[in-house]
Amino acid sequence: MSQNNGRSSLFGVLFMPALILGGLIVLALIVISVQSGSDTPTRTGNDNTREVDSDTLARFNEEFDDLGVSVGDADAPITIREFADYQCPACASFAPVAKQIREDLVDAGEARFVFFDFPLPMHDHARQAASAARCAARQDRFWAYHDRLFETQSEWAQAGDPTSLFLDMAVETGVNADRLEQCLAQGATDDVIAQNLEAGKAIGLRATPTILVGNRLFSGGVSFERIQRAVDAQTDGAD
Repeated sequence: MSQNNGRSSLFGVLFMPALILGGLIVLALIVISVQSGSDTPTRTGNDNTREVDSDTLARFNEEFDDLGVSVGDADAPITIREFADYQCPACASFAPVAKQIREDLVDAGEARFVFFDFPLPMHDHARQAASAARCAARQDRFWAYHDRLFETQSEWAQAGDPTSLFLDMAVETGVNADRLEQCLAQGATDDVIAQNLEAGKAIGLRATPTILVGNRLFSGGVSFERIQRAVDAQTDGAD
């Protein structure tokens, strides 16, 4: 009898703490679930999508958009904004979609497109790549150079010093390499890139690419079809 009592006592010692710990875990999961649900008023039904308030959009219209590189009519029905890092693989994957936006929606007058630099600190060459593209913009060759950076990302991203590759790209895209090299050496575009980073912080940017379609913000890669639907919904006055 004493042996059985000993086993029962041991069972109680081991089982009760486990039961209590399990209850605490379940309670924690319930709390997390409730807290996550508190974001639903500002979400649009997708984990990577939310809406930007009107005051922030006004800052973009009045201040930030002049810092980006834009294409399309300023009076277009809607503005599509992209924040990207040239060394970000997801941004390279999104680049064909961004090009389709410019070729289809912008050229048709349905939208204006603005590109913002948001080089991430974990990418060693992202800021220099952004500077090179901005230097190319000073020669009216931004988009050609911009596209080439994404197309060759796997090459220059692995280089110890990608400067020579950036200069080669200049020749390939019709940019004067000597002028681009001088622009890079002088840090001529550092200020505008820093201001682009501030614009990204204004919308609480958490990932690249981030796409702002009117007032609807998509974090991470998004398909052209979803962007088209967001454009149609806002320009048609739908939800």
